[in-house]
Parts: sequence; structure tokens; C-alpha cells
Amino acid sequence: MTERLRAGIVGLSGIASRLPQRAKHAGLGIRLPVSHAAAYYSVPDTKLVAGCDLRPERTADFKRQWSGLLPNLRVYPDHQAMLAAEDLDIVSVVTSDHAHAQIVVDAAESGVRGVICEKPIATTLADADRMIAATDRAGIPLLVNHTRRWMSPWLQVASLIHDGTIGDVQRIVSSQGGPRAMLFRTGTHICDSILWFAGARPLAVYALPEPGLEDYGPRYAGDGGRDPATDPALSVLIEFENGVRAFWSLCKTMPQMFDIEIYGTTGCVRGRTFPGDEISITLDAGSHRMVTEPLARVEHTSGWFAGCVLELVRLVRGGGRPSSGGREARSSLEVMLAALQSQSRGGERVELPITDM
Repeated sequence: MTERLRAGIVGLSGIASRLPQRAKHAGLGIRLPVSHAAAYYSVPDTKLVAGCDLRPERTADFKRQWSGLLPNLRVYPDHQAMLAAEDLDIVSVVTSDHAHAQIVVDAAESGVRGVICEKPIATTLADADRMIAATDRAGIPLLVNHTRRWMSPWLQVASLIHDGTIGDVQRIVSSQGGPRAMLFRTGTHICDSILWFAGARPLAVYALPEPGLEDYGPRYAGDGGRDPATDPALSVLIEFENGVRAFWSLCKTMPQMFDIEIYGTTGCVRGRTFPGDEISITLDAGSHRMVTEPLARVEHTSGWFAGCVLELVRLVRGGGRPSSGGREARSSLEVMLAALQSQSRGGERVELPITDM
């Protein structure tokens, strides 16, 4: 029998520590995992052995709530103590956005075999580069938790694009609304999806701010994702080297939405997250007729954490290229930072690559 990979979690917020949840209807078992801890618990190849947080009340709550399922779970006051005491194979980094870098570097240098880092990878390119370099030196995979990479409806969208069902991609239109329409904390998901579906390297970025945010930028000035007011909403245009253009609107005063439309030469595929994941396709049926067919509708809590853990297990044991690795995540970060630089210059075209400002 293959030995289970020993996992530890740094940062014990809700998405790190939630218990497995019961299904809505009797007889359906549990819902798919909605936290790092629940994913490690549910994936047979992994064993959650430890967690740490700088806030003592979080470590106490974590140990208490998991005591019935994992009575031997150990907790620590910081990641250095946990890495020194535990022989870990996998580490999840679930801290504030701007605090990821040193933890990933320390984990890589401690001898772990793989790292999962919450999104966005970092808030500066320098930090992202440090993380990529450290995991490259250690020869270990780094996965960044851009969740749609493991959600079946969004994988279906990617398949429809990549197999040519809608022809050659021409335009991508995305709308993100609600109070948490935050460029970094939540917008990184949309940015990653746009780059995934465009299928080419981004060349340039233009961006305009929401009213009242004209003086934000050119650098990230948030608090790591806790306060939406410090993470701006922008209107963004991205040019790609294959001619694709993406129009990405973030607006905190719109209703909550997380929608994306990918237009090809022969059709369009649409994805919507709220209230549930809905995928539909519209194809050219001739004579300027368009036929729309719904393809999927699933619960929003569709198990992406387990998908990420399963992929990391595969990479640790068999190698391969991550679907959402450090370099893919760095590309999304570069686009978001370029958007901040553009909006601070009144919407000026900012060519990639950029440097931190």
C-alpha cells in the first residue's frame, strides 16, 4: 500500500479549516470538500497532521472542531515551528495574499514534496519570482488555487474552446459584480480564466478605475484580501498575441455576478457562477441563426479543493506540468499589476512584460 502524504496547513481561516459538510438531502452523504483541511481529509492519498496560525484563537478552534475526526491533529503558533517539528510532504499556504512568498520559500527549503498556495500567488512580481525560484530549486511542484481549473463545468468550457467547437476565439467578455469584486482577492480567478481561454500570451493592458479610485495605484495597496475597500474594481482591456481581446469589468455597485463569455468564429460559450455554475453554448446554425443549449448546472460548492489536492498528489508521485502552476499564476498577477499601472496613468496602454513599481 502506498504511504499517505503528510499535509500541514499554514493559516487557519475558513477556507483552510472548514469541516466536511453534510449534503442538503438525506442519503447523499457529504458535499464535496470546501476547505483545504476537508480536501486532505477526503483524499485517501493524504493525511492532515498539522496546522498553524499566528492567532491563538484560530489554532484552538481548528484543533477543537477537528478533534472528533482527527484526534491526533497538532497545532503550532507559526509555520517555522510546524516545519521544524513535522516531517511534512505537502504544505497549504492559506494566509493573506501579501504573506505567501516567505512561507512558500521556507516550505520548499524544509524538504516538502509539494506546495499548494492560495490565490493570487503574491502581490508583487518579485515575491512571485522568489516562490517560483525556490520551488524550482527544490524540484517540487507549486500549485496555485485558481479553483476553476478543477471545476467540471469550467473544464467543459475549456474543452469546447480547445477542441474548436466554437471556432477560433475572437473576444472574451467577463463581468464581476458585487461588494467583493476585488481585482486581486477574487478577480484573480477571472484573470486566470481569461488567460486560460485566450490561449496566447498577453501583450498589453488598459484599465480605468471605478469612481473614487482614480488615485489608486500604480502598486497594490491592499491589506492582503481582508478588506474589499482596499482592493479596487477596474474596467480592463487585455490584448493577446493571437489577436484575441478580453474585456473584463469589475464593479462593486453591480449585483453579484461572475460571468464569462468566449466568442469564437462559429459560436459562443458562456459560464456563470452565481447562483450555481451554469454553462451554455450558442452555435451558428446557418442563415444567421444561433442555437443555444444549456450544458451544465451544478452546485457552486463543487469540490475544487479536492481537485487541487488530487492533482498535487499526482504531480508529487509521477511528475508532470501543473495546470495552475507558479508561472501561470505569475502571468495573471502581471496582468493585474499592469492594470494598476495603466489606471494610474489615465488608462494608458501598458505593454508586457512589466516590472514592479
